[in-house]
Amino acid sequence: MKETREALKARILQGAIALFMEKGIEKVTTRELTEHVGISRSHIYHYFRDWETLCKEAMTLYLQEDRNAFSAGITGLTSEQRLGAFVSSYLPATPDAAWQLYSSLWQIAIHDAEWADIAQSMMAQWHSLLAAIIREGIGSGEFFSADPDRVTRQLSAMLNGYADQLIVAPGALAHQAAIADIDVFISLTLRQK
Repeated sequence: MKETREALKARILQGAIALFMEKGIEKVTTRELTEHVGISRSHIYHYFRDWETLCKEAMTLYLQEDRNAFSAGITGLTSEQRLGAFVSSYLPATPDAAWQLYSSLWQIAIHDAEWADIAQSMMAQWHSLLAAIIREGIGSGEFFSADPDRVTRQLSAMLNGYADQLIVAPGALAHQAAIADIDVFISLTLRQK
């Protein structure tokens, strides 16, 4: 049976994502992708205007799938549990292909406005999810804060700062220290009346 247009396009995007996770966005070539997916180069350009368009579409798809998978995984948890899961998943304890892919995106986004838009959109979605967890926790009485927007910005900044350190130098002790530091911040800003 012949593969549908949508199925082949999805397979190309998933193949690109797999290679991006392995090598980084900027290190994958058209040839590697066509070999990985088992198609001719002309197929790529039949579905995508150019290589850059394919890369941006694949990365956007990955970012959305990653966020959706995380959101689905915390459904049904209390706000406290959801916040704990957010912090734990945000900070890599060991070398992590997903974080390396995010780092690859940052490097490209620094020099390219369209990639920067993709990165900023993704950051806004994660920030929004974190804000929703905090607000729902305040609404349920699990958390207490007069300024949930400020706490969200501060916690987001802490998470990104620690994540940067752990991406470069992951390790169990550094990971535990970061989690402990963030837990102290959460206790001071959200658990005390």
